[in-house]
Amino acid sequence: MSPEQLAEEIGMPSKQQSKLRQEGRFPMPFKNIGRLVYYSIYNVDNLLLNGETTPAKEVPEEPPASTPFPKKKPAKAAALVQDLSHILMLRVFAQSLEEPATAMLSLAENLKGYANKKEMMEIFAEKFPAKGC
Repeated sequence: MSPEQLAEEIGMPSKQQSKLRQEGRFPMPFKNIGRLVYYSIYNVDNLLLNGETTPAKEVPEEPPASTPFPKKKPAKAAALVQDLSHILMLRVFAQSLEEPATAMLSLAENLKGYANKKEMMEIFAEKFPAKGC
């Protein structure tokens, strides 16, 4: 995850992140790849869910392939990382509802105003009937 992406999630500007990294006070491990900085999504997840600033478990890096034939992967064990895709889907769903909901509220207010005006005109017509009809 890039500093800009992290800024969207935690609300800390990337420039402030850079300053804290340079001072050695940034609460999360990061990795420099060339001139770019990246954060592990596992560390970001741990920070957002648990408030912990150090990773619960180090994510092992893939070892370089030294054999010509790839080894068979063992059967998948229970997932160590919590699946948070449902949270992302709920956030996207809520954002997609925001604009139509705002439009519906505006429509409801307009209809209420129209109903009040119509009611006022009817009351006025009862109290002050038109002459000559």
